[in-house]
Amino acid sequence: MIEEIKQKLKQHHELYRFPVKAELWEDIYDQVINSGSIGWDMGNHNVGTDVVSKGVRYQNKAGNIDLKNGTITWSGHRTTKHKTIDEKVNFISENHCDKYVMLARNKDEWERGIKKYYLLIFDSSLIDYSKLQWSEYLSKEGYVSGWKGESIEQPFSAKIIKTMSDQLWTEAKLDYLGIPIEIVINNDTEFFKYKE
Repeated sequence: MIEEIKQKLKQHHELYRFPVKAELWEDIYDQVINSGSIGWDMGNHNVGTDVVSKGVRYQNKAGNIDLKNGTITWSGHRTTKHKTIDEKVNFISENHCDKYVMLARNKDEWERGIKKYYLLIFDSSLIDYSKLQWSEYLSKEGYVSGWKGESIEQPFSAKIIKTMSDQLWTEAKLDYLGIPIEIVINNDTEFFKYKE
């Protein structure tokens, strides 16, 4: 599977300088795990599930890895239709998928011209938003910007940001989720370097 993902990413970057994320990542992953069958509902916006294979529901994400702090951050559901924080937490805590499939990047590396992806697959049960204590947080101007969920017992935290359609953002410790596979892209003749 890793070799096929590498080849798809290589093909992408032979044409585009823009990184693979969102629907492009969903499409690549579906082509690999479903052997190119036409089963992926492109751009379906189903809640929490992007690709299904052999009954397993995958949610594909393009997160950001912070190498200094050993964390990964990704965006999730928009929750504007759920009015109270209790309703929002109940919604985001539902079982929307079985596994997360991250194709993350470190923004500092890309700004320095190092094109590297971090592939990370983990069970969605590792992130249970109901285990966090939720409270409002204030902007610099003093108004409520959204809600934050934190817990000293949990190796992840989350925010729901009002100005972004009440979108969920999650930050988790990498050592809790697993060791990502590094896929490095170069623009020279040795286009791909792969390191576990």
